[in-house]
Amino acid sequence: LQRAGDSRPTSSRTQLSDTRMPAVVSDLWRYAVKGLDRDSLDSVDLQPGAGFPADRRWALHFEDAEPFDPQQPARLQGAHGAGAEQVSKGGNSRWLHKSNFLCAFTAPELLGELETCFEGASDVLTVRRRSSGELLLRACLTAAADLARAEAWFSELHGRAVRVVQASGPHHFGNTPAGFSHDPSGCVIHLVNAATVASLSAAASLSSPPLHPARFRPNIVVSAAPEWSEFRWVGRRVRAGSAILEVLSRTVRCPAVNVDARHGSGKADIDVPALLSRHYPQHGPYLGVYLRVVRGGVLRVGDTIAVEPAPWVLALAAAAAAAVLAGVEVLLASHDLDESLPPLTGGAIDNGTLLRASTLLVLALLLHPLQRL
Repeated sequence: LQRAGDSRPTSSRTQLSDTRMPAVVSDLWRYAVKGLDRDSLDSVDLQPGAGFPADRRWALHFEDAEPFDPQQPARLQGAHGAGAEQVSKGGNSRWLHKSNFLCAFTAPELLGELETCFEGASDVLTVRRRSSGELLLRACLTAAADLARAEAWFSELHGRAVRVVQASGPHHFGNTPAGFSHDPSGCVIHLVNAATVASLSAAASLSSPPLHPARFRPNIVVSAAPEWSEFRWVGRRVRAGSAILEVLSRTVRCPAVNVDARHGSGKADIDVPALLSRHYPQHGPYLGVYLRVVRGGVLRVGDTIAVEPAPWVLALAAAAAAAVLAGVEVLLASHDLDESLPPLTGGAIDNGTLLRASTLLVLALLLHPLQRL
């Protein structure tokens, strides 16, 4: 086992056990407006080239920041300034840094004072004061008059003019360029392992209260998986419910996660990136992973997420099975088993068919453990 802060790599046996243990989905969260509160979901219908439905569909864009074209939203936003001038495949739009938006990166304590809820059926956003429950704003984000009211309210709140922007198509206002090499929309899903968060809390002696997975604003929270095992999923595919996802990269953490209004003090009083680098130098300031949907399906709370066999394992298993079955056919072609052996099933099945079936069964039993590699 690897202790907190131990930079030595885990053994291959530990890594193998990590991929054999499926994770369990404990929470599914959507953030309809970038930087605002999450909405809990019981299930999501995942489609290739898209993230969670309505996740980060809207954002609060500063009017005096770099311009945003809703008709060309690809590569709108990245986690770092590097690459900010890259041009998308589909147009001349630029990938804007999140400093161009009113969000958890630019105003974490201010937005932490708000409790928000988004109603997907009506596109209505409700904003209340977290400390008192006072209703501050209720607006339909697809109605022009309500949208203008929301823009005026958020502008007054921050003291800097903002527009509520919505991109067309499957685009969302995410934090990473990881998805763009696979799909022009750049849509990704963010997963956090609760055991990893608990491990960081223990290493940093944070117990009153401990860090909560919600601080890291994931779409999927998993439990039952070993701490940090999700990092060994990068480059692999996982079966999540009935969907297949590809794990693209680890998630670098920025100062936005230093504030947790629901489960912490609501102040930037914990330097999470520094804690990660200090206690887990082998990982650096990373926690969580980004995924993309390869094959659509439904994911529900309580479903498992398990690593799919590596492509080389599938190829090896197919080659081994083909070689063995070819050998069986050679044997059957050179020997008449029904003449050389008595009927093994009393004549119900000829011996050749029985040998083929038995070979397939033995191959299945022998190759089954390889699917965990």
